[in-house]
Amino acid sequence: MDGQPGFDATTATQLTQVRIPLDDAGIAFSMRDATGRIPIVVVPERLGRINFGLVVTGALVIAAGLLAVVFLEGPVANSLWFLPTLTLLGLACIAIGLYQSFIVRVPEGVNALLARAGRYTKTIDAGTHFVLPWIRVTHLVTRREIPFDVPVVEGLTADNVRVNVDSLVTFAITDPYRFVYSISADDFDHVFQAMCQEEMRALLRSTTVDHILDLAQRDMTAAQQDLSARIKHYGVEIAQLAITSALPPLDFIRTEEARQLAIVQREEMNEQQALVRQKQASEEALAQQMIQARGAREAETLRLQAQQAVLRKEVVEMEAQAEALRLARLEERLKQHPLAAKWEWESQQLEVARALAGNARAMLQVGDVSDVVGALMLRDTLSVPEAEAPPSTNSG
Repeated sequence: MDGQPGFDATTATQLTQVRIPLDDAGIAFSMRDATGRIPIVVVPERLGRINFGLVVTGALVIAAGLLAVVFLEGPVANSLWFLPTLTLLGLACIAIGLYQSFIVRVPEGVNALLARAGRYTKTIDAGTHFVLPWIRVTHLVTRREIPFDVPVVEGLTADNVRVNVDSLVTFAITDPYRFVYSISADDFDHVFQAMCQEEMRALLRSTTVDHILDLAQRDMTAAQQDLSARIKHYGVEIAQLAITSALPPLDFIRTEEARQLAIVQREEMNEQQALVRQKQASEEALAQQMIQARGAREAETLRLQAQQAVLRKEVVEMEAQAEALRLARLEERLKQHPLAAKWEWESQQLEVARALAGNARAMLQVGDVSDVVGALMLRDTLSVPEAEAPPSTNSG
């Protein structure tokens, strides 16, 4: 799909085989072609291993020496060493050309299949081998692990959502004979691609879209064993199966992001509301504590006022008792000393009269006749010199 690398419904063939000379097989297995593919099978262009170039060259050299001796005149052509030298040189070329047909060099990491008269005989591994010329090398098959990309476009999940999945399967050809004589590399590419996609689609149908992103961390051992059992008759074994990418459609991703954003916003709103409620509860608790404290203070004030009232009452009662005691003692003294009490009373009246006499503006209000007589006697008394004052109470 557009914007999602790794997903291509028209993926080109990944597995291929080439036909090149046997001596160039090592280079072919280590270089990619124009499409970026490395061949897994090489078929030699020529089954015979005799180097006809060297054989023909040697024969031509020998023939040239013979013709030179027969048709050419001169000291070189008629010399004793000319013909033997050319003959030895030609025979050496022919021997080298024939010797190469007995030697088979298999590149490292490659197996070679041998056949005699068109019938398979055995498989040889990497190295230099002595093989009879009539035994042919029919195929060279790589032993390396081969990565194979398996894209699945718009696979349905358990909840009917189309998703794109890309997986990487690594396999190795463990039985070259079965692989070569059962199927070609190009055909195996299509068959293996279909098997892997079927396995991935079955995996998707057992997964909901919410768990698609978790596929990359899922254990794929069961799927790997299933694929290995299905392709075992081709001589291939699965080494590893891993999901490299799993993405739902872009619309679903946007919807899921919006849903996640809404969830986050709702959680933030709930947190803010909880903070507001907590603040209100704290304020109410603080106000209640203040009311309780004010009530406690008022109750303490009332208690103190009640204690003060009780104390004042007790003080008044004590003062009343003291006054009653004082009056009782005074009454007792009056009963015991009536003359002294009378004398004390008269002395107080005398003091008052003196104070009034010293004030010219003072007015004396009298009542009945006895008050007038008393006032006159008081005047006479005040006019008597201090020397003629009556004796004090102490003098008797």
